[in-house]
Parts: sequence; structure tokens; C-alpha cells
Amino acid sequence: MKKVVLFFLLTFAIAVFAVQVNYGIFEDITTTNVWNLLGSGSTSYNFAVQLWKYPSLLGMNKEGQLIPAAAADIPAIVKEGNMYTTTVKLRKDMRWSNGAPFTADDVVFTYNTIQGMQIPGGNWSGAYEPAKIEKVDTWTVKFYFTEKKTMSIYYSALMSAIVCSNYWKPIVEKAKKQADPVQWLLAQEVVDPGITSLNVGKIEKGAFVQIIKTVANDKYWQYGEKNIYYKNGGFTISNSKTGFKWSTSDPKPSGAVDLEVVNGPFVDTIVYKIFGTKQVAIQALLTGDIDYIFNPVGITAGESEQLKGQKNIKIVSNPQLGFRFLAFNMRRSPMNIKEFRQALAALIDRDFICNQVLQGRAIPLATPIPPANTFWYNSAVKTIGEGLNMGERYALAISLLKKAGFKWDTEPVIDTKDTKNPVKTVGKGLKGPDGKPVPTLTLLCPSMDYDPMRAQTGMYIEQWAKNIGMPINLKLTDFNEISTKAFDEVDFDMFILGWGIPRVPTYFKDFWHSSQMAPEGFNVPGYANPEFDALVDEFEYADDFTEARKAIFEAQQILADDLPYIILFTNPMVEAYRTTIQFPFDNVLDGIQGYYGLPENVKRVQ
Repeated sequence: MKKVVLFFLLTFAIAVFAVQVNYGIFEDITTTNVWNLLGSGSTSYNFAVQLWKYPSLLGMNKEGQLIPAAAADIPAIVKEGNMYTTTVKLRKDMRWSNGAPFTADDVVFTYNTIQGMQIPGGNWSGAYEPAKIEKVDTWTVKFYFTEKKTMSIYYSALMSAIVCSNYWKPIVEKAKKQADPVQWLLAQEVVDPGITSLNVGKIEKGAFVQIIKTVANDKYWQYGEKNIYYKNGGFTISNSKTGFKWSTSDPKPSGAVDLEVVNGPFVDTIVYKIFGTKQVAIQALLTGDIDYIFNPVGITAGESEQLKGQKNIKIVSNPQLGFRFLAFNMRRSPMNIKEFRQALAALIDRDFICNQVLQGRAIPLATPIPPANTFWYNSAVKTIGEGLNMGERYALAISLLKKAGFKWDTEPVIDTKDTKNPVKTVGKGLKGPDGKPVPTLTLLCPSMDYDPMRAQTGMYIEQWAKNIGMPINLKLTDFNEISTKAFDEVDFDMFILGWGIPRVPTYFKDFWHSSQMAPEGFNVPGYANPEFDALVDEFEYADDFTEARKAIFEAQQILADDLPYIILFTNPMVEAYRTTIQFPFDNVLDGIQGYYGLPENVKRVQ
């Protein structure tokens, strides 16, 4: 009897003292398979729940500085014969959650598996950059590149996720024996080891995803490691447990410390609760059922007002690294005609949408680099129709369609001087340059509840287009349906979505270079422009940031004219969390969500 009582007391004590925080999300995760996660399964919620558990050789800190992650230092690029090489020394203190040490075998296995099996997906593009990867010794890897693409090497190739070879090698070997090795591998839904203490636990579809501590703090290699930010701009990584230390050389850390971030985890469990609507999630935040709402688009102005002044609620606003866009399927007519794309772009009054419809909660954009990313942002790029009133926009759109050879059964009549009701005759029966009727085109867009900003924008675009006879029907639908149609099936006319993006615009290649066509890559529109490709290549080859910046400035101008995407707007990242938890920082470009809610740094304080 005493043993039973003792067991009960121990169990009760563990339950009482286990630390849990709860996050709210709005979609089920669709995969736990890393190969799929970074391929067609790349959604914000899939990333939020698990991407952080995979290491890369290099990374960036919160100030945008290039830093080592699994590497022990930032390697140099050296010319050897007709190749360019970089020799990466690895940290010797890292261990996977299954206890296996992180070694050169993990790095070589990951890159060789991706290249050898031709794993699809835009987020794996960096792993395809090296011509060869070889193990020098247990803690050293050497990469060979045919060309000196400096930006791509540092910010793409050496930032690819790395998997645990100890776990994945037998699975990959089994995959190679299947009729369709890649599809078989992508279909394996497993929870693999991470380099972190936290990992995916129980998953209840439509209800929650549980993250659990799998390594005790005293056994966890990174527990207590510090990232130290100095006021002079210097930065240091210091691990007193393992003895690892690295600091920036320019500038060297000195003087006062601005911020010290200590790695945990400080919780035993994180439960990501899945909510069908944002209002239900807001109520859960107010009642304390969840501590933080993870949403890649943040919260709306109305939701912010609803939470403002409420007890134990903190609202934070940060500049966002991201943008909303309308994408065309340029494989289909009439989306393959530039003037058609330009005509639709001319109709979209971003200032009206951002300042009137969205009540100042959004910032009009002409380029896929937000203004907050000042070094790379080309402020000289303008949108088609910028500064025109609505009547003038209609007239410009009609003239662009006529220029391309479009005609109407009933041509629209516009009075550009009538600023309130410029459409006097609605256009009907639009015919393409080939004389055939333009079919009804579907514009896919997330629902009002998922993102009212995009939904309301879609409603206005639909009406403006129909006013001049462009037969566009808006379909408000589930995010995962849009993702499947666009990225897996490539079966769509147009869609409105958004991207979260890195500071360094390596994504210009991923989204629009002709080598990255969907479904294997993320060039969903099917855009191919040799001049644009050359500028992206120039950016990749640049030896310094000045050269890279010049190429990206020109590339932004080309995109604004060709319009594979109509860039719509960005917005401040407004988020809310309960003061019952504490993040190491909440003032950061792209907000807390840009760090997936900082799972290994969050603390419960009440």
C-alpha cells in the first residue's frame, strides 16, 4: 500500500510541477516528414511546430548578422583549381535528441540524399548548390562549388536544414528499393530526432499538437547557452557547459551589453491548440486557455482593439518581413499576356485598400521587399497606375487590354472626371487577342476569418475587374486548399497569399527564377525572363553587398513591370500574448512569429 501511495505522490508531483504553455494556431499540421516539410508541405503552421528543431550550418541573429549555427565559425570561400570550396569546421558539442552526436556524417548524408534522390521543394534549393560535399573528418565538411555564388553559398547552401543520419539512413535505404523511392520517402509520417530538447509529441487532428521535452536540461547540450548582443553591435555565443564560444570580428564585442538571450527550454510542454476561428482564439487568450496566438499575419486592428487594456494581455507591434500578393498562372491564357496582368494591377488602388478599407493597418507595396528591410528595398519602384483616381485607373486598364488586342461585346464606358461613379457602362463579353471569349477566371483567396485583409482585398479586386468586363470570380476558401492547388497541383488561375521572407533576398531565385518551376520549386507563376534570371545570378555571384544590392534593385524594377505577382501590401506585425509568459525579446523585425514563438526560450512567469 505504501508503494502505491508513494507512486501516486510522485506522479502527482510531476504533474503539478511540469511547466506548460499553450499557443493558438489556425490550421492542422499536414506533415511531420522533414523531406516533405521543406518541399510541398511547407506551410507556416508546419514550420511553426517543428522547423526550429533542425540545425543548419550558418544562421542569422535577431539583428540580421551572419553567425555560425552548427558550424564553429563562418568559413571562407577559396578558389581551388577550377572549383570554389569552403571548409566548414563543426561544433563538437551538439547532440541529437536521440543521443547521437552531430557530425560531418549528418551534413554529408543530408545533402547527398537531397541531391541523389532529387528531393523536390523550393526550401531545399540551397542543398542543390554544392557540386560535391565530402567528409574531411568527424568534425569537418568540405563543400565544392563550380561557381563563386557568394550570397547563395552563405545564405542558402549553408543554411539548409540538416537531418539526423543515425535515424534517417535506414529509412532512405529502404526508400531506394521502392518503385517510386521519392514518393515513398515523402509519405513516411514519422517524428525524427531534433537538435533541440523539445520535439513533437502527441498530435490530435483538429484539436492540438503537443511539443514535449525529450532531453533533460542537465543532459541537453544547449541548455544555458547565451546569445549576447552588445550595444556597439558586437555579438557573442557562449556555452559555459561545453566551452564553445564565438564572437563577431567586425565589430568586436565591447562595452555594455544590450541583450542577453539564454537558451532553455524553460517549459516541459507546449500545446499548440487548433482553432477554427480567430474570435474563438481571442476568447481563449482572454480567458487564459492559451498564452500566445501564433499567426503569420498577426492580429487585425479590430482584434487589437478588442484586446487593448485587458488584464494580463500585452500587445506588441513590429515591422514585418513579408508581403501579400496576387499570383498569376502564366501557363494559362490570358494570364500569360503581360498587358492583362498589368491591366488588373492598374485597377488595384493599394492606397485606398490600405488606408480606407484596412483602416491604416497595411502599407502599400510595389516591390517584394518591404520598406523595413531598408538596405535591399528599392523605393524608386512604382506601381502601375500610382497616383491615378479610380476612373483614370479604369481607363488605363482598358487601354492596356486594347493594346494587347482584347475586345468586348459591350465595351466599358468610363468618365474619368466622375470621381464617385466613373463606370457608366459595365464591360461585358471580353474576348482575347485570338477572338475567343475569355473564360471565367477563379481568384482563390483565404477566408475572412483566416485573414480579413486578403479577403477584403480580393472582394474589391473582383468588383473592379468585373466593372470593365474582366470575368474574375473570387473564391474564399481554406488556406490548405490554396496551398495544394498552387504548389502541389499547379492547377489555378490566380490566388492571393502571403510570404514570410528572410532579410537577404535569396528568395528572388526561389520565387521567380526559371530554374525553380513548380511543383518542384516555388516559381508557381511559371515566370521565365532571361534578363531577370541574369540579375538573380549576378546577385548570387556578387563578392560584396554593394554589388548584390545593385542587382536586386534592378530585379525589383523588372518584377514591377512583368508582374508574375502583383505585390499588394505589407503591414506591421501586431501580436498579442499573456503576461503569464515571458519571451526573451518581443521587439524584433517580423515579430515573435518570425521565431515561431521562441519555443526553447519562452518562460512561464505566473
